[in-house]
Amino acid sequence: MYFEDLIIGQKFSLGEITLTEEEIHRFAEEFDPLPIHMDPEFAKESIYGGIIASGFHTLCVLYGKWVKTKMISGEIIGGLGFDYLKWTAPVRANDILHGEWEIVDKIPSSKKGRGIFGMKITAWNQENQMVITCQIKALIKSRS
Repeated sequence: MYFEDLIIGQKFSLGEITLTEEEIHRFAEEFDPLPIHMDPEFAKESIYGGIIASGFHTLCVLYGKWVKTKMISGEIIGGLGFDYLKWTAPVRANDILHGEWEIVDKIPSSKKGRGIFGMKITAWNQENQMVITCQIKALIKSRS
């Protein structure tokens, strides 16, 4: 999809995603080794009552799932950053997440052959509780 193909309000499903206890531990061990993600005894005494996934893990999994849809692939020139990122509820091992991404903004570029789009990514758990929402902007090729 190129800049011209994107329609504000257009939504795409990310399908279902499940994080296992092993995946949560492996990600945390390498990238976010806080006790809340790795130490069962510590986590049990926390406000969460047990191990939770790193918010960054949740974000990475959702982003990776979006990239693997190949709806937009070689047309992306590069990311421009986050407008916002909010973790709204903890993700636990074996939660079943479902998500979507939505085109929320389109800005023509003053430079030929490209444009900027805003994309909102949101995911909910199996109880329909929102666990994450974020909005990013990216530079994308245009057909002209």
